[in-house]
Amino acid sequence: MLVAFTMDKHLEVGVPVCYLDERGDTIVPYGRYKFCQTDTIRNIGFVYENKQNARIVCIDNQGKELFYVFKCDNGPDYISEGLFRIMDENGLIGFADSLGNVVIKPQFKFATSFENGKAQATTSGDAINDGEHSFWKSDEWQLIDHKGDKMIKYAAIRSGRSLKGLQITIFGKQRKISQEISYSYPPDIEFANNLDVWVNLQDVSFDGKDDILVNLGQYGNQMIQYYDCLVWNETKGQYCKDESFRQIENPQINNDKRCVFSSSRISAASYSYKRFEFIEGHFIETAALTQTFKTSKQPPLFTEKQYIKGKGLVTLHKDVSVDKINRDWLSIIIMK
Repeated sequence: MLVAFTMDKHLEVGVPVCYLDERGDTIVPYGRYKFCQTDTIRNIGFVYENKQNARIVCIDNQGKELFYVFKCDNGPDYISEGLFRIMDENGLIGFADSLGNVVIKPQFKFATSFENGKAQATTSGDAINDGEHSFWKSDEWQLIDHKGDKMIKYAAIRSGRSLKGLQITIFGKQRKISQEISYSYPPDIEFANNLDVWVNLQDVSFDGKDDILVNLGQYGNQMIQYYDCLVWNETKGQYCKDESFRQIENPQINNDKRCVFSSSRISAASYSYKRFEFIEGHFIETAALTQTFKTSKQPPLFTEKQYIKGKGLVTLHKDVSVDKINRDWLSIIIMK
């Protein structure tokens, strides 16, 4: 174990430090690093190089340098699902665990943190800064698992600069290609805002198999987000396009309720919420809720509808208080 020591009054980020072992011997002397991010190193710690444009270095409890660390929010990358992003001398990104073991060797120009067992990674593209946000733009991506194996890869199909489609490749067992899909964007894609080449795997039909979501961008003054969906078809053993998912505005996947919620604004004083479930091969609207603010000083009122087979959406409550509606809505409604 190493412990940071400073001659300054307080040990904090930005002050010069050395590292001492448990016997009080200096293992990392003053001046080797600009400052530290870790005061006690039991397995690994993070320090800054002592130079301009300093990179973050990961060292072990013997003071040995292991690798560079990807910067996030002006500090070292956060651990997500047991892994954090690291970098090599050339700036390529890989992943290591909390003990400092390199799990996925640096090989990507950019990669996201892991979420739900997968990370987006690319070997091409450039960092873009629009003044408010910075992001990585590329026409070629892959989804990798915790071992670094490809789950899918996808590449943009363009006509000039216009985005027309995607070539999607799905990998199965033993890294073999299990399906190739030539996806075409809908004609109105030219009106989309914030359209990035983005595909994700997520179980939206709640059958235990991941489905494919394709980003369609945002539309209108309210910037409503839409996605296309290719649902896993167990009978055919492949992904099949489902047109019904595209109707869902700002979809929110709810694993606990096994449904997809939708939310949008009708006007400055009213909001619309919907619940969709995958029934007999399609996403069906099974419930709806309208929220209306009559005045700024009064709580909103709600009108709730429920889908009944053969009858469609039937009104359950009209202009009632929040305590009268189904509690499933509480996670998504906006209360001013």
